[in-house]
Amino acid sequence: MKRSIGILLVLIMLGISGNAQNSPQGDRNNYVVSTTKIPQLQPIILTAEALKKEDGAKYGDFQIVMYGSNVKGLTNKEEMETYTGKAKAAGVSISVCKISLERLGIDQSELHEYIQVVDHAYTHLIQLQKNKNYYSLQL
Repeated sequence: MKRSIGILLVLIMLGISGNAQNSPQGDRNNYVVSTTKIPQLQPIILTAEALKKEDGAKYGDFQIVMYGSNVKGLTNKEEMETYTGKAKAAGVSISVCKISLERLGIDQSELHEYIQVVDHAYTHLIQLQKNKNYYSLQL
């Protein structure tokens, strides 16, 4: 039994290191956080700054993906300037789900210029996890 557990642990470790070596991002740590709440941008950006410091040269990409009915608040360009300025300084990109915008009747031109649009939040998240080995957190 102990030997089986040991072999399983070795196989898991080989699988994890093998995935990291085969990833398009190499040995970089990439992150994506999805949220529906604009006030969560502040602590997410602080988290990105902390991870950048902790990861050092291994720090890769950090993305925030917004979706849901609260994306209406992204049209407040003055309020968003605070968040986007901090995100830009931390190297964090902010995206919003196109489907959410369409459901709320929001034109992309109403968004702050720093905010990108992705076709579908969940598809984008899964693609990053699957194809680019991103660490993912949904809030």
